[in-house]
Amino acid sequence: MRRVAFTVDVEQDAPPFMSTWRGMEEGMPQLLGLLQRHGVRATFFVTGIAASRYPEVIAHIARSHEVGCHGYEHERFDRLSPDDQRARILTATDVLQDITGEKPAGFRAPNFRFNRHTLQILEEAGYIYDASTARYHSSHRHTRSSLVQIANTLPSSVLRLSPRFSRIAVDACLRCSPLAVLDHHPWELVRMSGLRLDIRFATGNEAFERLDSLLGWLLAGGVRFVTMREVAAERTGH
Repeated sequence: MRRVAFTVDVEQDAPPFMSTWRGMEEGMPQLLGLLQRHGVRATFFVTGIAASRYPEVIAHIARSHEVGCHGYEHERFDRLSPDDQRARILTATDVLQDITGEKPAGFRAPNFRFNRHTLQILEEAGYIYDASTARYHSSHRHTRSSLVQIANTLPSSVLRLSPRFSRIAVDACLRCSPLAVLDHHPWELVRMSGLRLDIRFATGNEAFERLDSLLGWLLAGGVRFVTMREVAAERTGH
């Protein structure tokens, strides 16, 4: 059976270009309603600062979806010292655990940027899987890590293409692999302006309608949605 892991990066609007939170305040309610209507369980990678600002929202998400860690602030881990990385990861982990009542199992580095120290710290902190690689992105791959590595399949901008093209892209991925990992952001459901084209195009209502169409098409085609933790559990056998 073809499967999709729908993931959401929870952060401020279009970092590092903006510092507003319209995605959390306006986009997130729309996204959660859409997922509920389609019966889709997702994995939300949440920054510690987003969780600290909106604890009720994150607690609400955790009742229906998986919550993973996205660092504390949205910053590139490959530019941080090992000590700074450890501090960010442990602080964010504690914040998320306090809010959700459960320690996050998975981590995704902001911008898919990390290094060998990141994985070592995640192992020490008891994480099960890492989602910091992407098939379309030049990022480090460390086969010696004990963490389950689950790579992202497509950038979120592909999901904002017209249905004709987004369906072709997702279908091609599912033909090549039994699992497609899709990425999205709450701020994409808010109209963005004054930013580079790949960030601002088809945001707002257009993004909502196209995501709605894509999810419906996938479900009609018999695709099963899974969380990243479920994928990791299958690969480890428990």
